[in-house]
Amino acid sequence: MKLLEIDDPREMVPIGCRLLKLFGLGRDENLKLLYWVQCVLYLVFSLIPRVLVRIDDTVMLLRLGAELAFVAYLYLQILALYVRRKHLYRLVDMLQLYANKRYSETVDRFLLATNAQINKQSVTCCKCFFITFVLYCVMPLIASSGVYFRNMRNQTAEPEEFIISSEMNLYYLDIRFNLLHYFFYTIAILLLSVTSSLSLCAKDVFDVATIKSTSLMFQVTAMQIRQLRHSVSQQQLSIVIESHRDTLRCAQTLQDALNLSLLFQLTFCSLIWCLMMFYILLMGLDSRIINVALLLLIVTVETYTYCTLGTQLTDKSEEVLTALQQLAWYDQSISIQKQILFMIRRSQKPIVLSAGKLFYANVLQFSEMVQKSYSFYLVLKNVF
Repeated sequence: MKLLEIDDPREMVPIGCRLLKLFGLGRDENLKLLYWVQCVLYLVFSLIPRVLVRIDDTVMLLRLGAELAFVAYLYLQILALYVRRKHLYRLVDMLQLYANKRYSETVDRFLLATNAQINKQSVTCCKCFFITFVLYCVMPLIASSGVYFRNMRNQTAEPEEFIISSEMNLYYLDIRFNLLHYFFYTIAILLLSVTSSLSLCAKDVFDVATIKSTSLMFQVTAMQIRQLRHSVSQQQLSIVIESHRDTLRCAQTLQDALNLSLLFQLTFCSLIWCLMMFYILLMGLDSRIINVALLLLIVTVETYTYCTLGTQLTDKSEEVLTALQQLAWYDQSISIQKQILFMIRRSQKPIVLSAGKLFYANVLQFSEMVQKSYSFYLVLKNVF
């Protein structure tokens, strides 16, 4: 598949850029209409129909609340892609510029190998999203086929409802009992699923690749520092200082690009966890929980990935400080010492990913979110 082929091993975030362009948010303005058409269709056929659902019992309330929270989170992430796309492309340009610089053979080989690994992981992520998309769309159809044949054999009793992939009313269509209406509903859900999967895949592939690429630049800078000889010349140090400064700029641009996305990710995650887990507990082993479980799995994997990569970014940035501290700066000239000490002082400030400047995205934050979500879940369990 040409979309997932990597032509240049030095190219930074190629899969993410292609997915974002496919979604209608390329560098030019030609495809922007495609993006807004998807936004309008998602609002009309996904958000509004869920608001119009009549709630009959607690189980329906929980499923509707869980799905509405997920749909609202997804819609905000889609809108956030438009807002932060300029930061994302600016970051890619910066990373590409620094990747094209001349390095030593060892550093250059490490850069190419790591970048190839990042691109391969992006391809794997796309394939996982495709499999999830197929499962989300196909499983309700298989279950509904069984319902249809059971209804055909039993014409006298009350008909069994078709299995719908999400709790919603598609305006005036009887999607639970009328086969033709269910067919139109399936087509609408298929189109919405394409938009949802493509937007989430583009967001995750782009964000994960840029975080890993920025971490790679910190590793490259640390390797350059370790390659400095006992007697450091001003020319050698200037190259390292420039590399360190460029990497810090990448980290700042990365924060600007991910700030809004991380805010929505960490804010909605606990709410989605509580509602979906409680719904699954009430339903037990039932065909209706399959799609909800898939959505829960997606949110969990996404949040854990962001938090893990945030911790890795901090760790990789600390490698620069470690390399500087191991450098024999005290044996250098006064001018060289001052410059090295300035780099050490700047490296002592940790590089962290924050969500809306409210909380950090790291493994510790993920564990705290799990604990709080479990506490909210117990409250819901006692109330209902």
